[in-house]
Amino acid sequence: MRQFTEAEIADIAMPDLAFDPGEINPKDHEKYFIFHRPETSFNQAYADITECDALGSGINVYRGVDSGAIASAMTQYGVLAGGIGGAIGGMMADAIFGSAERRKARRINVRNCMYYKGYDRYALEKDLWQEFHFEEGFGRKEESKRNAALLQQARVASGPKPTWEVLEP
Repeated sequence: MRQFTEAEIADIAMPDLAFDPGEINPKDHEKYFIFHRPETSFNQAYADITECDALGSGINVYRGVDSGAIASAMTQYGVLAGGIGGAIGGMMADAIFGSAERRKARRINVRNCMYYKGYDRYALEKDLWQEFHFEEGFGRKEESKRNAALLQQARVASGPKPTWEVLEP
């Protein structure tokens, strides 16, 4: 676990979290949220967030082609044809649905991971969320932007407890 000095932590800007929670559409709770765990050090929060981010970012989601469809094609047309058809179908489905599904899968996996580590989840207004979060669909964000966002997320997760309602995991 990386150990940050007090000066390094102080240099990380605490994001603005001021908003009226009553004005958020409950459907937005699935996308725009923050984590917090009482009495958690910044060092621990950063370690947890980066671990959950790594786990969430490594999962690929493909829709439309399942193992049954590939096995059927392989039986009927041979291994090579089934493999090629599955690859083409997978690429087409990924091009159509992939980006949104990967973003959704990452959010769900990070949520599950942080919940497992004992963090509560709180809704956040979309514009505020976008200031220190990122979404990855077809590619990975530039590392400096990712790291800056993860540092700020750790500040929030280890900072003052939000005063609004805890969301379901």
